[in-house]
Amino acid sequence: MNIVIVIDLIDTLTNGSVMTARRFADGLRERGHRVKIVAVGADGKDDCPVNERYVPLLTEVASKNQIKFGAFEREKIIKAFTGAELVHFIFPFKLEKKCKELADEMGIPTTAAFHVQPENVSYNAHMGKSKLFNSLIYSYFKHTFYDGFDRIHCPSAFIAGQLAAHGYKGKTYVISNGYDKAFVPPAEKKENEKFEIVMVGRLAPEKNQKVLISAVAKSKYKDKISLTLLGNGSCRKKLEKQAAKLGADVKFDFLPKERLIEKLQQSDLYVHSATVEIEAIACLEAIACGLVPVIADSKLSATPQFALDARSLFDDNDADSLAEKIDYWYENAEERKKMGWAYAQSAKHYSLTRSLELAEEMFTEQINDRHSAEIDLPVLEQKAF
Repeated sequence: MNIVIVIDLIDTLTNGSVMTARRFADGLRERGHRVKIVAVGADGKDDCPVNERYVPLLTEVASKNQIKFGAFEREKIIKAFTGAELVHFIFPFKLEKKCKELADEMGIPTTAAFHVQPENVSYNAHMGKSKLFNSLIYSYFKHTFYDGFDRIHCPSAFIAGQLAAHGYKGKTYVISNGYDKAFVPPAEKKENEKFEIVMVGRLAPEKNQKVLISAVAKSKYKDKISLTLLGNGSCRKKLEKQAAKLGADVKFDFLPKERLIEKLQQSDLYVHSATVEIEAIACLEAIACGLVPVIADSKLSATPQFALDARSLFDDNDADSLAEKIDYWYENAEERKKMGWAYAQSAKHYSLTRSLELAEEMFTEQINDRHSAEIDLPVLEQKAF
């Protein structure tokens, strides 16, 4: 297939949706498809780079969360779309809306993914607990973008359920974003000087790293624990101040893939404290490396799907509950080792290969439906005069 992926940006490696798009594009290419990317920072041979679009006030806020907005450059994008069998969209912003209109004009089948959870917006606007505000965002996305699609990729059953609850009409396809096959358990695990806990993710309000720092400070083994938060974001300074005030051993970093894999493989426990999460590939990658996870049991998060039992869940935003789980896994090293193996096996269900197979099925169905619709168009009866 000749596929075009439209996403506002592709060059910010700290953005989870960006990494997902890059993985999918590379994976589809490996499977023999021709893939072009329309985005800010696109630099592949056949890609279509666009300029960044400045939006007063919003650009400043978005940049803190590793988001850029792409400009719609019609003639350039027409050239990129020419010959495409399908255009797939990642975000529901202005670039994607204009590109959707263009694809429809050109008669190219389209599909979309749902990667921007409304709570990602509301938590950064300090309105995360407002059900009305979040419902309005769901409605806005639906009426201005997603109503134009027959098929929508949902990274989890949780978000597919949210779309159904908010009246989205397109057929939803639950397809994990998939994890890189390079994330595997270590051949040999060293003994750490301290009990190494790690979390990967943007340092943002909805990721709630503050409850993790509080839990480490409340742990019976506080002085024997080292916490590493891997990611960038607007909350870093606040989190650094919190760690210093509580006297917790917390390190901040961002690692390239090879070093990230090594860090996960040599850590003792993974915690995912996010209140809001469509899937959390970072958690899945940790599990694939043989780490036992402890996950926030939030109604706004899909990540609890990865927990094999209640020992890997804590009450959302409850530092005491999380500290209790941390202490349990600290005290039960043999059980942690056994469950680490079980978690690594469970991750295989979410392999990138399987995700690409399911995405191909969705794309093929959309292309076939469009072709069937074209064949079934009524033919005007010719009359003899």
